[in-house]
Amino acid sequence: MSAIGAEASMGIDLEAAGLQLKAGGLAPGRDLFGALDLRIGSGQRWVVIGPNGAGKSSLLAAIAGVFPLAAGQVRIDGRALAAWSPDALAGRRAWSPQFWSDPFPATVRETAVLARERGFWWRPAEGSGDTGAVDRLLQRLDLDRLADIDVRALSGGERQRVAIATALLQGAPLLLLDEPASHLDPAHQRLLLALLVDHARRGGAVLASLHDLNLAWDLADHCIVLDGKGGAVAGRRDSVLTAERMSSVFEVAIESVELHGARRFVTGPEEGAARG
Repeated sequence: MSAIGAEASMGIDLEAAGLQLKAGGLAPGRDLFGALDLRIGSGQRWVVIGPNGAGKSSLLAAIAGVFPLAAGQVRIDGRALAAWSPDALAGRRAWSPQFWSDPFPATVRETAVLARERGFWWRPAEGSGDTGAVDRLLQRLDLDRLADIDVRALSGGERQRVAIATALLQGAPLLLLDEPASHLDPAHQRLLLALLVDHARRGGAVLASLHDLNLAWDLADHCIVLDGKGGAVAGRRDSVLTAERMSSVFEVAIESVELHGARRFVTGPEEGAARG
């Protein structure tokens, strides 16, 4: 049994057709990108890449059902988002936003237990006190030694790992993670990668926004690129996540090399820069 049980063995089918979004979700807002079509199924790992302001967070929030669509539709398991009750939708997707707020004192374990107990696929028997799945995941995320610490006293990376834990403990097959690697050191980035790959291997699906192109390559089998100028492309990683496209999107020289069988992205020197 995995650290979070067998919930993610439930399949998932998400389809977005003709999806368009406005900045801020407002009608007068600028267009973030043109019509975007994509389909995410069980076992798949998607990343969203793009410059600041391109609409990555808005896309994740729209798919989660908490950001208005300017056009198009999103369906989960063949049903439009609006047709899902909040509780039922929470059982199909877990959304972890880029920022979080902790207005009240709560320990790491209490925060994780709350996510577990409110999970759609798992309801503890009254008074059972079963926290085994919580403890296993805290250990796997290197949070067990912090279990009794107030979340407000954590570092950014520690708090980020708590957010990842709560998303996983919700028990939903589709994970929508907005910059889950922010604040994480290289070791914990690898740990995150292993958890998300395992989630997909057990039948779940992942859609995560990332800025680190190498981490994105290692995680993804599919990729969405938003260029910040209204353009959007979605498809298999190898054809979408290329050095040529990244150079164009970020307007810096980016090259790719093969290292130990994996593509690595390197930002090259500016044209005319001194070499020595």
